[in-house]
Amino acid sequence: MLSPPSAVSEAETAVALGIFDGVHRGHREVIGRAAAIAREKGLSPAVCTFNTGTICTKGECYRPIYSDDTKRMLLENEGIECMYSPDFSEIRNMSPEEFVKSILRGVLNAREVICGADFRFGRNASCSAEGLMRICSHMDMGLTVVDDVTENGIRICSADIRRFISEGDVHSAGLLLGHSYAVSGEVIHGNRIGHKMNFPTANQKMNSAFVMPKFGVYMSYADIDGRLYRGITNIGVKPTVVSDGEPLAETHFPDFSGDLYGRELTVRLEGFIRPERRFESTDELIAQIKKDLQTAMAMPLPIK
Repeated sequence: MLSPPSAVSEAETAVALGIFDGVHRGHREVIGRAAAIAREKGLSPAVCTFNTGTICTKGECYRPIYSDDTKRMLLENEGIECMYSPDFSEIRNMSPEEFVKSILRGVLNAREVICGADFRFGRNASCSAEGLMRICSHMDMGLTVVDDVTENGIRICSADIRRFISEGDVHSAGLLLGHSYAVSGEVIHGNRIGHKMNFPTANQKMNSAFVMPKFGVYMSYADIDGRLYRGITNIGVKPTVVSDGEPLAETHFPDFSGDLYGRELTVRLEGFIRPERRFESTDELIAQIKKDLQTAMAMPLPIK
């Protein structure tokens, strides 16, 4: 279980630095290097990051890819044992020296620090990886700077992933993430219109604080009790049956029968099928859902 640090971490750590809002392939290169150095030197692998809902850089706030809970789950999967994640506002005005002394040494008891080549920190992002190296050397801390990870010669970055997701191109987003883009959250009760049409759905609220996928229907899948179930997910506001609704992710799993209400569910989007639109009748909607299912069933299911 990923744990937060105490006032001062008892274990000496190798700390990966970054926002890590998508834990994409470039992020995992930094995180994986921290875990490897920790194993080599008998340290605890840790991450210093920020609460994703509080981040503004270069005077601009943005909607992160994933929530803190999803980020925490992904970091656990990468072998991280400890995460320090304050609100960005708590440290944004620290000088670089204060950040290293108070946070990296004081809170995380860091002996090794790992960051990407483009990492910047301190008041107004004034300090680069080169500056961090000078500060770390004065405090007897090692620093490893990890080169960018590229796809087709282009640096992998969260901004491109956000753009792909907002355009509905979850396939391209997944290539850069290194995993299928996921919608996670509690399954809530809906208006049961899907049940009445014989297409029951697992409904999850979409949080507008995070990047919003293009409204439409996606081929999807989920691991439920150790088994992969293929489905179709509609993300949007149900214009045929509801007006001025809040965005929802509604997933129909044709081969699943059971009660998912109240459970945390991670639904992975594999491919975009069509945009959301309003139908003139429920019969027309049902006919389209059947076509969507045929399209989704023809798509390959990922190997678990």
